[in-house]
This record gives sequence, C-alpha cells and structure tokens, in this order.
Amino acid sequence: MDPKTLNLEDLVSLFIVKFQQYSGKDQDKDTLSQDELCALAVKEFPTLCASQNKQDILNGIIGKMDANKDKKVDFEEFMCFSACVAIAIRGLCSK
Repeated sequence: MDPKTLNLEDLVSLFIVKFQQYSGKDQDKDTLSQDELCALAVKEFPTLCASQNKQDILNGIIGKMDANKDKKVDFEEFMCFSACVAIAIRGLCSK
C-alpha cells in the first residue's frame, strides 16, 4: 500500500476491518475483550510495542478505553483507543 495513494476513507475502512478481525474471538463480534484488545495492540502497533515504556503505555491506554466500565471495548471506544495510540506513536517517533 502506497501511503501517497491512500485517502482517509481507506484508513477508516481499514480500522473497521481490523476491529472485525480481532473482535468476536470470544463470540461477541461487537466488542473487544481486554485479551483481544491486547492481541490487537501487540500485533498492529509494532512501534509502540518496541518502546521500553510499552507496558506503561498499554496499561494507561487500555485503562482509559472502557469508558462505560463494562470490561469490553466497543467500536466507538476502539476509535478513541486508536487516537490515543496515534498520539503515543507520534510522541515516540518525534524523540
């Protein structure tokens, strides 16, 4: 994929596909369990996971993800998670 030819709609579609790829392993296709979210983060965010602060960053983000405290992350919460990860990665890459 050439980033120069992607538009934002392509990226949004990719977020939807990735959410669906990881959700449902626990039989609930509409949410990510904490285990599913961790698996997604480790696999899909290699820059973040290469950081020495990986566990602190993940714990902080995941701790804030479950806005309604139901122990699951729905798509809206996932998109907030993705924004937080983007901010963290930008911070790591700018150092």
